[in-house]
Amino acid sequence: MRDLRHDNLNSFIGACTDPPNICIVTEYCTRGSLKDILENEDVKLDNMFIASLVGDIIRGMIYLHESPVRVHGNLKMSNCLVDSRWVVKVADFGLQEFKREDFHTMSRCVGLLYCAPELLRISQLDSTVMVKGTQKADIYSFGIILYELHARHGPFGEPELSASEILHHVINTQPGQPPFRPQLELLENSFNFVRDCAVECWAEIPEERPDFKTVRTKLRPLRKGMKPNIFDNMMAMMEKYANNLEALVDERTDQLVEEKKKTEALLYEMLPRSVAEQLKRGNKVEAESYDCVTIYFSDIVGFTTMSAESTPLQVVDFLNDLYTCFDSIIENYDVYKVETIGDAYMVVSGLPIRNGEQHAAEIATMSLHLLEAVKRFRIRHRPTDNLMLRIGIHSGPVCAGVVGLKMPRYCLFGDTVNTASRMESTGSPLRVHCSLECKMLLERLGGYTFAERGLVCMKGKGEQLTYWLLGEDLIHRARRSEERDIRRHKPRLNGYPGRSSLKTKPPQRCSSLESPKRLRFAVQRNPLLEAIADASPCRKPSHPLLLEASSSSCPCIEQCPVLHQGITVDERSQPRKQTT
Repeated sequence: MRDLRHDNLNSFIGACTDPPNICIVTEYCTRGSLKDILENEDVKLDNMFIASLVGDIIRGMIYLHESPVRVHGNLKMSNCLVDSRWVVKVADFGLQEFKREDFHTMSRCVGLLYCAPELLRISQLDSTVMVKGTQKADIYSFGIILYELHARHGPFGEPELSASEILHHVINTQPGQPPFRPQLELLENSFNFVRDCAVECWAEIPEERPDFKTVRTKLRPLRKGMKPNIFDNMMAMMEKYANNLEALVDERTDQLVEEKKKTEALLYEMLPRSVAEQLKRGNKVEAESYDCVTIYFSDIVGFTTMSAESTPLQVVDFLNDLYTCFDSIIENYDVYKVETIGDAYMVVSGLPIRNGEQHAAEIATMSLHLLEAVKRFRIRHRPTDNLMLRIGIHSGPVCAGVVGLKMPRYCLFGDTVNTASRMESTGSPLRVHCSLECKMLLERLGGYTFAERGLVCMKGKGEQLTYWLLGEDLIHRARRSEERDIRRHKPRLNGYPGRSSLKTKPPQRCSSLESPKRLRFAVQRNPLLEAIADASPCRKPSHPLLLEASSSSCPCIEQCPVLHQGITVDERSQPRKQTT
């Protein structure tokens, strides 16, 4: 064994005979076996590659059959090793006494698929007899290897049978029936001489099988175009492999870039873009105070009752449909969705990027937009129900920052958040409940219509004068939309800010019945926000311009001089008309 030296044989170095660590030491091949290479889909095997691999196996087996060892006895893909230069070295030959137990037990049926049928029948008749290989059996094994290299679908292709069932059919050949062999249909793209050689190698009668020298002659056309110099062939193979690696690296790089974009998109959904960029750079995001922002809160009136009468899956589908519709609308505005908890929806404008006093207009127009969308929304499992959205908006100072490490959240803190929540909870269905501070900002911006609601008792705040936001003037809305489009470089769509994905699409109803997975909202040709009549009992109107600003008012509200003229409650009771 130690005297056997050939470029295509895996050299035997020595053996350890001390039980229980009985082992054989051979030369190490860095690229593993042919089985490993075939299972790696990234390795492309062209005709030159296959011809070189097949030629190495044939040369190694010719030398082995002419040596004192005479036979291999266990030739299969896993015993054909490949070194760093892509040279195949036949391994696991000789020393049958060391392998008697492993060979005799034959525990792995897959490895036996390369074994000749005559050897399988002997082992089946008497399991105590040690089956020795033959040169003709090695030819049969080589035929299976040749088939697998070209078909690349396992030793017997892709049959619907298990390995043990295949062995049963190979051993028990029915009289008058052809022997069970691999599927030749998978070799339809191979050369005819390759298919003919494989069929001759796995012939049922051993004497009809050729020897390896004859096989080499039959497969010589496979090496057409290859250089006669072995080193040149090896360099050509290495060059092709390097090119394949370059293409593979480019493909993996593109996949990495695409996955990075998906990760960044998910991060931008969780956090504002400016905050996400700081976290990506590894910077610590400090909490920041904002002098004035506008906060939007909304919930669904009767959501608890509807949830009790619906299945959990129906509730999830409903909320997904609704919030997908909302998300498609608010992305047209300079706002940031803070969070959704159950049926509660929270949006803010004016942070983390300040936008002057435009935050009030962004939230107000967005609220009216959402209100119109809700009127067209249909619940999938309750199509006859009308969705009752209750909205509250308020302006004031807040503090914002990132909370948490494992799942960071961008949170808002301050009395403004509580007041905005109270505005929503004390509102009415299909109404936009607006605070005095927010109303004053909107009046300075112009174009909005209000109706005084009167004094409303709020938890922790006492009586507060509030208003209903009824609508927006079309001229002001169009002007604001154009200004917003200029800032965002996006086209305008009928007064509301346009989305690029909706430019060429016809108007659609915002209905969970029509689009259960992804809802889109398209503005009608001439959307008019009709004034919402106040159906509540008449209240004594008051004079909001002469009320004192609350201690939590934002600086932009406190700049209004008329707010500092305090009057008594009796003076507030003077009636006034709707303001525009």
